[in-house]
Amino acid sequence: MYYTEIYMDASFKKTLLIVIASAAGLVLLLAVVLLLFFNGQYDRYQDDQYKFSIKYPKTWRVVRHPQANVAVIFVRPKDTKMDPVRENFNVTIQPVPTTLLSLPTFSAKIKEQMTAVFGNKIQIGEDKPLQWGWRQGHMIVFKAPKPDHLVMVNAWVLKSDQAYILTFIGDLNKYTQDAPVVDGMIRSLELQ
Repeated sequence: MYYTEIYMDASFKKTLLIVIASAAGLVLLLAVVLLLFFNGQYDRYQDDQYKFSIKYPKTWRVVRHPQANVAVIFVRPKDTKMDPVRENFNVTIQPVPTTLLSLPTFSAKIKEQMTAVFGNKIQIGEDKPLQWGWRQGHMIVFKAPKPDHLVMVNAWVLKSDQAYILTFIGDLNKYTQDAPVVDGMIRSLELQ
């Protein structure tokens, strides 16, 4: 067997290390800039009554405790005055009957209720488990293409005998633009 030894002189090695270190530094700097930009676009809503916090876009209007069990509604500004749908995201806290205290049972009940109310006017786009820290939750995306072109994202987590239900309602045609914001808001939920 013949072995080929590749010889690198010291200056080439030094140049290579400088290039690698510079690239790593640039990637780290870019990550820090993106993190600062992201954090600069969001505020944190803290609710002491219902014991949770959540991040939301600074440009969205906050409506605190508009009615019983509704902790907060975040309302997205309209893109134009002609927008037919006012996108919003709300957090509702509901007591959970003892018969529905398991996440699979509670999730099945929500699906059953939604399909009973809307029938074949809605489609399930996504249906998946979510993880909030050490808590298990669930998320379903419902789409109603006709006649209103609406999307509704429901995510929930159970804590003791209460369900924290996060709901986004928006224009189905804009959902690709709204989805990262909605996902970020859902994942930012912290229960105390």
